Amino acid sequence: CKLARTGPPATIVPIDEESRNGTILVDNMLIKGTAGGPDPTIELSLKDNVDYWVILDPISQMLYLNSTGRILDRDPPMSIQSIVVQVQCVNKKVGTVINHEVRIVVRDRNDNSPRFQQQRYYVAVNELTPVGTTIFTGFSGNNGATDIDDGPNGQIEYVIQYNPNDKTSNRTFDIPLTLSGAVVLRERLNYEEKTRYFVIIQANDRAQNLNERRTSTTTLTVDVLDGDDLGPMFLPCVLVNNTRDCRPLTYQASLPELTDPARVNPISVTPPIQAIDQDRNIQPPSDRPGILYSILVGTPEDYPHYFHMNLTTAVLTLLKPINRDLHQKFDLVIKAEQDNGHPLPAFANLHIEVLDENNQKPYFTRSTYEGFILESSPVGTTVSDNHNLTSPLQIVVLDNDVEE
Repeated sequence: CKLARTGPPATIVPIDEESRNGTILVDNMLIKGTAGGPDPTIELSLKDNVDYWVILDPISQMLYLNSTGRILDRDPPMSIQSIVVQVQCVNKKVGTVINHEVRIVVRDRNDNSPRFQQQRYYVAVNELTPVGTTIFTGFSGNNGATDIDDGPNGQIEYVIQYNPNDKTSNRTFDIPLTLSGAVVLRERLNYEEKTRYFVIIQANDRAQNLNERRTSTTTLTVDVLDGDDLGPMFLPCVLVNNTRDCRPLTYQASLPELTDPARVNPISVTPPIQAIDQDRNIQPPSDRPGILYSILVGTPEDYPHYFHMNLTTAVLTLLKPINRDLHQKFDLVIKAEQDNGHPLPAFANLHIEVLDENNQKPYFTRSTYEGFILESSPVGTTVSDNHNLTSPLQIVVLDNDVEE
């Protein structure tokens, strides 16, 4: 019953998981003696054969795999990594018993693909985030992809795949450390140009044979949050062709000369003066800046004596009556800026026309006029201004008022 070979007492053999039923485990145990024939010297049997995974042919001393109706699976939930049985040998002449251990090591096959724990992943990123910032670490721990295979077959790497439906996603983001799966920003974001990206992320195992590597994919949705990168703009904004710039805007107002401010305040401006922050979706709303209004410059230079603009409402008021003999119009430049010190203000023009009051009398250009006409002239004949009757007499009256 002793072994007819040298080496360790235990017999260790490898077998791939999912091997077919009847696969030879040991082609000869090399135990001294004869178990078959008319005069056997030994008797062989299996002990500790849990779940009967092994079949023994005592005559040939061969061991076979018994997987009828089941699969030898190294992966969970079965997790069979090894099978240990004892081949018991009884010496039929003297009755001694020797047990020979057989250890069957189940080798892993790359038969499982990585599986993401979620169908989709999500992250929100402010458009002002610097390039090089890690914007997503959601694959850390067991939150990413897992693979129940063992060793390199169960180790995960992450890469970004090209998305034909979002062609900028794979160049805007990167995974420099493939084992961690952390997503890094590669290009600046611009909320005004693009508010959402769909990044296809592939997980693959690290099987030694590249052709045997298995993969799966998921989608990382990246929402871009509006940042405070734009200044205000005056309304209405008419865009210059193919740009996001507003055309120059001039507000109009008019008021009679010598009018008591109480009668015209607040001054009606067309259209009403209004500016908004171009960053319209800064979150939370409490972080959105307010707009401050002011008159920057203007002509005539003494405009501050006549007009005041409310800092927060842009309401324009008259401070004192205007004599049209001194000022016929005002051309002002107004400014809108954010109340948080943002360096990009907006500018617009404000034209104010001073209307004439009928406070001047007409006057003749001469104190007396003299005309000439022939005594025989019929009714309707034009009176001339000379004896030769060559040009008509003109009586000129002027009025320093502008209106009719």
